[in-house]
Amino acid sequence: MAETFQQVPDVRQVIHPAGRAVPFDTETGAVGPVTTVNSIVGLSSFAFDFFNEGGTNNLLPGRPTTQTASFRPPAGAGAFVCLSTFLGAFVTNGGANLTERPLGEFEVSVGFAGPTTLSCTIRLTDSNSDDPVKVSVRGLIVFFR
Repeated sequence: MAETFQQVPDVRQVIHPAGRAVPFDTETGAVGPVTTVNSIVGLSSFAFDFFNEGGTNNLLPGRPTTQTASFRPPAGAGAFVCLSTFLGAFVTNGGANLTERPLGEFEVSVGFAGPTTLSCTIRLTDSNSDDPVKVSVRGLIVFFR
């Protein structure tokens, strides 16, 4: 099966307390307009860990995989996400050992699936998309008014 380049998924990057959309021009890659933040009212850390086993009967490696987590925002606050670390590896021995594979594509996408749901999608693939992978993602949700 020939691999094709996956487009970056559209995830909601900011939850604005006024309900306004925060646009981004994907055609030109231009920076969007400034979103006013009056004050930072809090932070929450998050962690997502993925392990997708390989093998001919398991089609998870190389495919986009998503996890979600619920959070409680302060009343009336908006939110945005900051990534601090992401790490991906091809592994063997149940995820204990690293293995060398050619890199096909690596994706980490974190955003809001809803007003109280954080979503993280990863994809780590080689040419045949059947080797076990581990991916860890860490970051912060920043709440603002």
